[in-house]
Amino acid sequence: MKPVTKVLICLCGNLLLLSILGTVVTVFRDPKSKYFQFGPNEGLNVISTTIDTWKKYYVVLCLLALIQIITVLSNELGMPVLGFNIYNPDKKVITDFTKNQLQIYANTTFILSGLCQTTMVVVSVTQIDLAIYSMMIGEVCSFFTIRLLLNEKTFATVNEPEEIESLQDSKKAILRVV
Repeated sequence: MKPVTKVLICLCGNLLLLSILGTVVTVFRDPKSKYFQFGPNEGLNVISTTIDTWKKYYVVLCLLALIQIITVLSNELGMPVLGFNIYNPDKKVITDFTKNQLQIYANTTFILSGLCQTTMVVVSVTQIDLAIYSMMIGEVCSFFTIRLLLNEKTFATVNEPEEIESLQDSKKAILRVV
């Protein structure tokens, strides 16, 4: 199966699952639930602070956006660098970091990321609009970081069997040299 086909199947599966979940939540939701409210209200408490004015609500939205942007940038730009240097079993020589630097940077990044994720979970379960807002900010930021990373790559389209065979021969030649 082609990689594109696999991705499309996964996307359709996720869309179907989201549709089913949305339907179930809509059909069985409790109209008295404070979770399905929007905007500031007397029942909205975010980490022990009542968010009952628009000013407080906008401050919460700004903080959520800041957390999401930093989290996305860290996860998409910084974490792969740390992860590939630490967990790649084929990379035995590290040249960009000392052992202690890599240890400190990785553990500090992991603990700060974990604390931010915990905060986001707590906030996300308080009210649906905050959860959706946080997710959307993360996805918008992710769009730009993915584009940044893709701009560093070259893409080739191979349509003819001869081109595929030529690429495979080139790859074999490179592997022999290495």
